[in-house]
Amino acid sequence: MKLRARLALTLGLATISLLVLMGWAQSRWRSQLRVEALAGAAVHRMGSGGRQRCEANPESWPGPQGAPHARRRPGPSRQSFPRHRVFAYDTNLRSRNPDSPTFPPELAQQLRAGNDIAAYRSEDHRRTQVAVRMPWDEGPCAVVLMRAKGPPPWFSGAVLMPAVLVALVMILVALLSAGPVVRRVRQLTESVRKLGSGSEEPIHVDGNDEIAELGAAFEQSRQTIQAQLQSVRDREAALRNYIANTTHDVMLPLTVLQGHLVSLQQRIEAGEALDAKAFVPSIEESQYLGSLLHNLNAAARLEANEGLAHRDPIDLNRLVERVVDRHRPIAKRKQIVLEVAVPEGTIEFPGDLTLLEQALGNVVQNAVRYNRAGGHVAVLLDGTDDVWTFKVVDDGPGIAEADRRRVLEPSFRGSEARTRHPHGMGLGLHIASHVARRHGLRLALADTKGGGLTVELQFGPRDT
Repeated sequence: MKLRARLALTLGLATISLLVLMGWAQSRWRSQLRVEALAGAAVHRMGSGGRQRCEANPESWPGPQGAPHARRRPGPSRQSFPRHRVFAYDTNLRSRNPDSPTFPPELAQQLRAGNDIAAYRSEDHRRTQVAVRMPWDEGPCAVVLMRAKGPPPWFSGAVLMPAVLVALVMILVALLSAGPVVRRVRQLTESVRKLGSGSEEPIHVDGNDEIAELGAAFEQSRQTIQAQLQSVRDREAALRNYIANTTHDVMLPLTVLQGHLVSLQQRIEAGEALDAKAFVPSIEESQYLGSLLHNLNAAARLEANEGLAHRDPIDLNRLVERVVDRHRPIAKRKQIVLEVAVPEGTIEFPGDLTLLEQALGNVVQNAVRYNRAGGHVAVLLDGTDDVWTFKVVDDGPGIAEADRRRVLEPSFRGSEARTRHPHGMGLGLHIASHVARRHGLRLALADTKGGGLTVELQFGPRDT
C-alpha cells in the first residue's frame, strides 16, 4: 500500500474509532442524566401534592392520563398521553391500581440491595424504567415507577453516520495534505536510487523538517562513501603504478647485478685471484637497487595521498646525522670526503619521518653518486625550530642551468647524470621536491662556487 493511502486509511480508522468511543461515552452519560432527571422529576412530583392525591385514591392514581391503555378524549383539542408513565407501589412493591404493571424484578433486586434509585433499559433499548424510593417508608405510594422512551443505542446509525462522514472528510484531507510529503519522499527515493548508477548529483530535499534532515544525512553519507571510494581508487592506481614501475625499473639494475655476479663466478672458477675492487660494481649496483626500491615506494605513497599520512615531531639533527652515516661507506669506496655539521641546539620539525628521510637521503646520495673520485660533499643544517636551512654542497659536475627546473620532474636526468650512470631513473630530486612541497619547504638548486651543485631546503619566512 502506498504511503498516502496508508496515511489516509490510518487517519480514517482512527477518526471512526475516536468518534464511536465518544458516541458510546455520550450515550452512557445521557442515560445516566436521564435516570437522574426522571428520579428528580418523580420526587418533585410526589412532593408537590402528588403524594396526597396518590394516597387519597391509590386504586386509580395517577388517573386516566397515566393509564397504559387510556384512549384520547374526543373533541377538537385532542390531548395526548404524557410521555412518562408513572405508577405507585408500597414498600412491598405492590400496587393497588389494577392497571399498574407488575414491578420489574430487575428494579426490585436493586432496591432490595439498598439503592434508592434503580434503573433498567429494555433489551431493544426502546424503553427506560426508573424506580425511586420516596423519602417516606409507608403507605401505598412509597415507591414510584416511571417508564419513558429510551435514547437511541450508541451503536446505531444516529451515532455511526456522523462518525463515517467525519472519517471520510478526514481521509480526503489526509490524501490532499499528504501529497507534498509523498512527493518529497519520492524525490529522496529517486536521488538515492541514482547513487547505484554512479551519479554524482548531490541529494537535496527542500524544507526544514525530518525529511530534509534525512536527505542531508544521505548526502553526507554519499560524500563520505565517494571520498572513501576515491581513496581506494587512488590507492589501487598507486599500487598498479608501483608494481609496474618496480617490475620495469628493477629489471635493468638487477640484470646488471646478475652480470657482475656471473663474471665474478667465472673468474673464480678460472682460478683468477680477485681483489677488493672486483666487488665494487656489484656492491654499487645492489646499493642502487635498494635506493631505487625505496624511491619507488616513496613515489607510490606520494601519489596515493594528497596530504601527509603522519605528522610527528622529528629531531632534524639526528635525522641528518643518520642520513650521512648511511652514505659514508659509499663515499669512502668512491674516495669522496663526506662531512656533516649540525647546530648545538636540537631543531624539531613536525612531519612524516619516512618521507623526509627519503628526501634528504636522495639529495645526499645524488651528491655522492655523481661526484668524481677525490671530490667533497658537505651536509649542513643550521637554524632554529622556526627558521632552518638544510644544504648539501658538492664540487661535482653540477647541473646545467637549463636542466635545473626539469630535473625536479619524474624520470628526467641531466646530461652529466646520464653519462656517468646511464640506467638511473631520475626519481631522486623529483621525490625530494614533492616531499618538500608536502612539508611546506622550499627546494632550490644553485651553482657551488668553484664548480658543483648546491641543493637547499628552507623552512620559515623567505629572505628579503
